[in-house]
Amino acid sequence: MGVVLSTVGITVGHELVHQKSRFEQACGGILLASVCNGSFKIEHVRGHHQYVATPLDTSSAPMGVSVYQQIPHAIIHNFQSAWKLESERLQKLGLPFWHWRNELLGWSLLSLFMLFVITSHYGPWGALGFLGQSLVAIVLLEIVNYIEHYGLQRKQLPNGRYEPVTEAHSWNSPALLTNLLLFQLQRHSDHHLYARRSYQLLHHRKNAPQLPYGYGAMVILALLPPVWFRLMDPKIKSLNAD
Repeated sequence: MGVVLSTVGITVGHELVHQKSRFEQACGGILLASVCNGSFKIEHVRGHHQYVATPLDTSSAPMGVSVYQQIPHAIIHNFQSAWKLESERLQKLGLPFWHWRNELLGWSLLSLFMLFVITSHYGPWGALGFLGQSLVAIVLLEIVNYIEHYGLQRKQLPNGRYEPVTEAHSWNSPALLTNLLLFQLQRHSDHHLYARRSYQLLHHRKNAPQLPYGYGAMVILALLPPVWFRLMDPKIKSLNAD
């Protein structure tokens, strides 16, 4: 269930939270809340897409960091980032953090409601199953984030800001099967350039950094750090040398 709700649920939720329609965004939030990850709706759109490939983005792993180091770091700091971003939004509106318009609280309460309903019907084992599938889904999401941005960095400009996001700041893959299964998620470079572009319209960018395999194989390789570093680090060094 965790794998299904990550590859299908979170992937579809990711697609929906990027759309203009509030209804579609809400549907995306519900899907994310079903794996106790409503904070992703806030942090991903307002945090990750702004700070991708910089030290300010905890979903962008620097070269030499293993997936086992990255996952707990990303899970903790991404929630903290969502808390900070939502606090700042409410502050601009002149509202306190503990307000009904707090989106982070809303999605968190929805996850708790789901947990309550499942526990009421299926008892402690049901609760354990719900929390377990949520953990699996979130961990798999962070492995995919790791694959999508590993080692790619935007240059810091003299004024302290970072260069604009380009196709060079996400790993891309043309692998047919996993692109079909993941709603063209592997066309990630184009997604970061045009975040609101629907998945079926995303372009494969040949000049973007290219993964050697599709996400299915890359997830397995990421779990084997010596193999991962041997495969990916030379590619990053070659990109930096160009």
